Amino acid sequence: MEKLLSSIGSLLYGMRFTMLFFYVGLVTIILGILGKFLLETYKLMTTLLTGDLEKIDLIIKVLELVDMTMVAQLVWVVALAGVSLFVTTGHFDSKDMKKPDWLDHVNTYNLKLKLAFAIISISGVHALKTYLSGDLSLENIQIVAVVAVIHFTFVLSAIGISFAERLTRDKPDGDH
Repeated sequence: MEKLLSSIGSLLYGMRFTMLFFYVGLVTIILGILGKFLLETYKLMTTLLTGDLEKIDLIIKVLELVDMTMVAQLVWVVALAGVSLFVTTGHFDSKDMKKPDWLDHVNTYNLKLKLAFAIISISGVHALKTYLSGDLSLENIQIVAVVAVIHFTFVLSAIGISFAERLTRDKPDGDH
């Protein structure tokens, strides 16, 4: 039985490289976001230089670009931390590649918190964009209220993750 469990463990450990397909997919998504970002930046610059753009429309377009940037950063953090945590860390051993400092401290808990706070930031930008892009009609106020409730739910989730981790971290060693 011990040999069977050891073989299964070795097989699972060896299969960790299959995760690379997911991370390559995430990098492909980042490249797609980059293409969309460049296109939207070009459109905005063309409109700024040649057309008439209301101040609020400019703010909303800039918020959309910020939103895309934050989503790309979120995907990048997941891909880089995922490769580092679950596949290998050996790719940072070469002298010409510097490992980001934050990656030394990343574990699954820190990654969850980084993701939670990134989602909160993205949600906040979306909530602001929703608030700024509407008028004060009853329908728009309801939409803004729903977006605010969803954003607040993300905030509570992040606080919950942080609190749960603190509880498990602060337990004495004998209580595990």
